This record gives sequence, structure tokens and C-alpha cells, in this order.
Amino acid sequence: MRERLVQARNLGLAYGFYFLLLAIVIVFTAISNSFLTVSNWTQIAIASTFLLSAAAGLTLVLINGEIDLSIGSIAYVAATVVFLTSDMPATVSIVAALLTGLAIGLFNGWLVAYLGMNSLLTTLGLMIAYRGVALVFTEGTVKQTGEGLALLGSVKLLGTIPAIFFVALAIVLIFQWILRGTRLGTYWLAIGNNEESARKIGVPVRRAKLAAYALCGISAAVSGTLLAAYLGEITTFTGRGMEFQAVAAVVIGGASLFGGRGNVFPGTLAGVLLLIVINNGLGTRGVSPFVYPFVAGSLIFLAIYLDAIKNRDVRSVS
Repeated sequence: MRERLVQARNLGLAYGFYFLLLAIVIVFTAISNSFLTVSNWTQIAIASTFLLSAAAGLTLVLINGEIDLSIGSIAYVAATVVFLTSDMPATVSIVAALLTGLAIGLFNGWLVAYLGMNSLLTTLGLMIAYRGVALVFTEGTVKQTGEGLALLGSVKLLGTIPAIFFVALAIVLIFQWILRGTRLGTYWLAIGNNEESARKIGVPVRRAKLAAYALCGISAAVSGTLLAAYLGEITTFTGRGMEFQAVAAVVIGGASLFGGRGNVFPGTLAGVLLLIVINNGLGTRGVSPFVYPFVAGSLIFLAIYLDAIKNRDVRSVS
């Protein structure tokens, strides 16, 4: 009996949020006629796109045992670059935005991996600094993107689903392949489990962390670019609060804040969907939007609590 309870507990810790996502979908389907409709799930796909593309890169950083709280501001900076290049072809704007994200990611990674700065405090400060830079160029006002980019943002596939969602999904699948199918992903997992041991067996710790931050910067820039393309404009709200939602989604999806555990697919994807589906489902029932932060905060607390339990179990076994 006790062995079965332990097995059930371990199953719940490993897959609990997947079960929760399924249960929430079933409940909202039962109580709302508009929840399980094509138009509503199209809105869920759109809402998931921007958080999903940013959270995918953050997953790689967290697996290393580090964090990047500047991803929302990187998204805003990338969108600002799109505005600054709006009189050029859309391809130029996209490449410029992604290169900007790459440069910022490399800078963040250099500070953390090579200078040994604390990733939490460093990226917290940079979050404010990067947004300040974007505000200088946008003057804190709404700015339009180029017509070409806006046209790309309006493209739909399979009838109703915006193409930008499939771009975010492609980022997820590519990053999952890097994590599980390449030597670099193996390095990240080793670093997250025990950085000193990883260094002793020859893992290039600094370069591996730098690569994780570089990809995180690119994915955040993709998020800002997709948002600018979809809306046809950028605002001061671009990327605001995204970093905390992304951390929540990644941890809910099974990644550990202590590093060494996690996956982009299906983990982070499920975490993002859980947050978005809950907000959407509450919206279809006419629940006050002031309830959303409470629900999201409760999920974050639960995810961190379960993460602490998993790590306590790992330490007790070792």
C-alpha cells in the first residue's frame, strides 16, 4: 500500500500539471458553450504565441541553473528595432531585430558566464536598462511597423490560425531538439545538476552558458518581432511582465529553478497553455480580470513548492 502511494506521489509530481491542464479544459468545456470553439482556440493560439517563443529560450537558461529576467525588455527592444527599420523591407527588419536579440543575449551571457555576475540581479538591472533604451527611441508612444511586416503578421494557415503561432511552435521544437539531441543540451543538463563536476569532466561551462543566453536573446527577440507583426504597432506595454509569466510557465512545465531538469516540449508548451487557457476560460465565464493575477500567482506558488519537493527528494537520494 505504501509503495503504491509513493508511486502515485511520484506520478503526481512528474505529470501533475499535465493532468491539471486536461482537467481544466474538461471543466471549461462543460461550463461554457463558447470555450471549445474554433474561434476561441484561435484566440488561445494567438495569446500563447508571444509568451511561448520567449519562454522557450528561458527554459534553456533555467536548465543551466541561471535566469534571465530581461527577456520582456529584449522583446521590446527588438520591436523598437522593427520600428526603426520600418522603411526597409520586412526581411531587413526581422534580421535586424533577431541580431539585436542575439547581441543582447551574448552580452547577458558574457556578464554571467565570464564575469561571474549573479544572473538574477544582473538581468533584473538590465531589464530596466533595456526598456529605458527602447523608451528613448520610441519616446514612450505607440509606433507603427512597416506594411510588409504587418502583412506577414496577418497571414493565416489552416483557415484561421495565424502563421505566427507556427513560428513560435517551430522555435519550441528546434530548442527541444538542441536540448535533447545535441552535445550542447547535454552540457546544459550537466551544468545545471552540478556545475563544478561538469567543469571537472571537461564541459566548457562558460561557452555553454553563453550559448544558452544567446538563444534566449534570440527567442525573446522573436517574441517582440511577432507581436509587432501581428499588431502592426508597438506600445510601451510590449513585453511588460513577460519575464515573470515565462518563469511561471517554464517552472509549471517541469523545469527546476535549481537547474538540471526541464524540457521545452512538451513541458514549457504545456506550462504556457495552462496559464493562457485559465485566463481564457475565466474570460469566457465573465470572471473579473482582477482574479487572473491571483490564479496565476497561486499556480506559480504551487509550481515552486512542488519543485522544492522534487529537489528535496533528489538530495535525499544522493
